[in-house]
Amino acid sequence: MDYLTVAQAAELKGCSDRYIKQLCKDGKLHCIIEINDRKRPKYMIPVSSLPADLQARYYDRQRREAGIEPELKAPSKKSKKTVKKVFEDFSEVEREEISAWINVLNEWQECRRRYKKKSEADELFITKYRLENPEEPISMDILYRKWAAYKQNDLAGILGKRGGSNKGTSTIPAELWDYFKYLYLCDSKPTVSRCYTLLGDWTADFYPELVPFLPAERTFRRHIDSDIPLAVQIYMREGDKAMRDKCMPYISRMYDKLHANDVWIADNHTLDIQSYDDLGKTHRLYLTAFLDAKSGVLVGWNITDSPTSQSTVLALRHGIKRFGIPKLIYVDNGREFLTYDIGGKGHRSRRSNEDEIIPPTILQRLDVEMRNAIVRNAKAKPIERTFSTVTAQFARMLEGYCGGTIKQRPESLKRRIKEGRLPCDFEVREVLNDWIDYEFNTQDYGGSEAKYSGMSRIDVWNHDIKAAGVRKAPESELNLMLMRSTRIQKVKRDGVFITIGGEKLWYMDYESTYQHLGEEVYVRYDPADLSSVRIYDKDDRYLWTWNVADALMQDYITEQKEELSDAIAISRNVVKRIKADSKEIAASISPEKRIDLLDMSVRRAHKNKDLFKIEMPTNIIPIRADEPTIEQLEKAAGAETVTIDIHKMNRNTEKRKKQEE
Repeated sequence: MDYLTVAQAAELKGCSDRYIKQLCKDGKLHCIIEINDRKRPKYMIPVSSLPADLQARYYDRQRREAGIEPELKAPSKKSKKTVKKVFEDFSEVEREEISAWINVLNEWQECRRRYKKKSEADELFITKYRLENPEEPISMDILYRKWAAYKQNDLAGILGKRGGSNKGTSTIPAELWDYFKYLYLCDSKPTVSRCYTLLGDWTADFYPELVPFLPAERTFRRHIDSDIPLAVQIYMREGDKAMRDKCMPYISRMYDKLHANDVWIADNHTLDIQSYDDLGKTHRLYLTAFLDAKSGVLVGWNITDSPTSQSTVLALRHGIKRFGIPKLIYVDNGREFLTYDIGGKGHRSRRSNEDEIIPPTILQRLDVEMRNAIVRNAKAKPIERTFSTVTAQFARMLEGYCGGTIKQRPESLKRRIKEGRLPCDFEVREVLNDWIDYEFNTQDYGGSEAKYSGMSRIDVWNHDIKAAGVRKAPESELNLMLMRSTRIQKVKRDGVFITIGGEKLWYMDYESTYQHLGEEVYVRYDPADLSSVRIYDKDDRYLWTWNVADALMQDYITEQKEELSDAIAISRNVVKRIKADSKEIAASISPEKRIDLLDMSVRRAHKNKDLFKIEMPTNIIPIRADEPTIEQLEKAAGAETVTIDIHKMNRNTEKRKKQEE
């Protein structure tokens, strides 16, 4: 079966690529959807699905390019002549072979016209052909037979036996074909020519008797397409993922029972735009977006320097405040979505953390279910098509457009960077915010439900939400539910902290934080307002609201004496409060009752004095020394008794001290 790309079909019909692509999307034109290397859909349109006039135009063009005369008219029903096969009846491989032989025949006839002796021309032509195509069999009989078929417009005759009685049979010995498939169906994806060369060496080593019967390389090429299913080729040469993406039936999603705000799809997209940041450096911004699956409306988004969980919360907040609370969000498997305080870690959870106390997540407080896309499944993220539209209709319009790959990068980008003509971040944000709501969300619906034909995306959302209803929360409660949470932490001398951009931001109450040192709490905070946080205990009970401890955060080198004096004053005030609280501890005890530890210990010892008594048992076990006692030792010969007067020694020591003074 012959297939055309969208561009080829549009050129054949004389219309735009966009019109053909829309026909494919609406199901009005049959096509096969493949996923290209850039993970985008590629529409392949069978020639047989085109109208009859376009099919005739296609094959007429093929005949002209192949140099084949116009088809003979089919004989009448009364005629007994057999209808010849027309060009369309052959496969693409067979048509290529027919065209190749027609070129050979035309070159042969041109060679004969240049020489007076045709036999001399024939010999030179065959010799030259064999040198240029050593694997292709050719002889005068073959040339004359195919030339006769060509003059009679017998395309099957040009093919010879391949299009005739032995169609479907193989001229390749089974042993050689099996080994060729073993070489070719390999994930290193060797070429046919390389496999054919190695097959020749292998045959000479193991089956020398089959060397004379080794067919031409073209025979193997033909049998690859006819004998090996395409799905098997893709699986063996490109792998399981490629097979699933290119060969498995395409799953069509049914939207009839889906309503607006039932499912929001989230993902991050790197804008194909070079822009200047606040420091004048060039970089690319990221778009975190939530898409309503029913209508295709971009409900909420955030433009950020990097796709973090903070950006996810801001985009979700933006969408909820505008369109209400969804029932389910469908997210990627990135860390910016699988975060413990947004929706939980999902499959990233570890057994070692099972006993860890985790505060309620944002989605739990909002009563929103979270689903994760299948890993490495390109079909699981319909929002990717929306990002393609952002690139095609928005990014390409800006001077900072840089393309997604090097091949897509405009040649003029270097000049624009050199001339300083790139947009700034704030300009990109302003223009993109307006474009999403006033351009993208107001474009045609383009979905699969025919009843919404002619309506815009935002009109579809407005129409469907009336029947489904919108989930909303009071503004004050919504702000609490959308607050982010930290893990359980202990109150330290600087209070509690949250981490923003890798830096710790501390919060405390200067008058009472010291009273709660060591207590286990967790913190909720609003990413859009970091001036204060709410403190909760492990049982999710609200305790206090603390403000940012900005007075205690000073640069390592500072010349602002006022800032230092404020910080020192706060520290002194805390010390005074601690000392004051310490004095009040024993204030209610009268002086006569204030007995210190030592006095109480002595009193307790006197009370227990009568309790201390040693009672010796009657059964005494004597223990004897192995050596004689002092009384038993004999005095050494000539030894005298020495008397030591301790009092005299002390008096002499006192006299020496006085003399030294």
